[in-house]
Amino acid sequence: MLILTKIQQAKYIDDMYDNEYLYFTSLKNLRNVDSDHTGRFDPKELNMSNIQLKTLTLKPENGKEILLHKFMGFNAQLMESISDPKINCCSLHRMQIEPGKPPSTFNENLWNLGDKAILIYDWVKFFKILDKSILKQGLQFSRNKVTYYDPKNFDGNISLHHKDHKYSWQNEYRILISPTDNQPIKVQIPGLKKISWVIESIFLDIIRIEINN
Repeated sequence: MLILTKIQQAKYIDDMYDNEYLYFTSLKNLRNVDSDHTGRFDPKELNMSNIQLKTLTLKPENGKEILLHKFMGFNAQLMESISDPKINCCSLHRMQIEPGKPPSTFNENLWNLGDKAILIYDWVKFFKILDKSILKQGLQFSRNKVTYYDPKNFDGNISLHHKDHKYSWQNEYRILISPTDNQPIKVQIPGLKKISWVIESIFLDIIRIEINN
């Protein structure tokens, strides 16, 4: 079973749940690791390519060229990114859970994201409400589960639904909206209380599903 999970500080989770909305932050904020206390942010956010370099030469103003690719262990990438995205993001954890078992996707790092969580169990209805609300606000959207890649090996173009594999513990489902002014945006989710509930994050690893016939 899939449960989409929004994990954040209690005051924000309670406000989102009580007032039935989701908070979207500027995507470019998610690459600012200096302001991150959760271990969530990725400095490679907004990258659109990850090209493996076969040659790399250092050319001093005075002196001999240095062929860096000749050094043992050479590994370098050319990464191109969007400078001014005007895109906002809402990130959800994709909790996978089977009857009578703990969530297979649980990782202790999730506790660092916040002390409360909204568990959206009727995600089919959630997406219908979400899509309608985003369009009603005159915005475009793109949503998908995040694909994780190894920057040292992957060679090619990537999308805004890609992240460095060291963040795979997030098991993220990402919702992007645009165009924005890179300021926070609230998207109303009428009926959120009917398709979700709130728990303290400390209980994420002991959630169980029971089948009662």
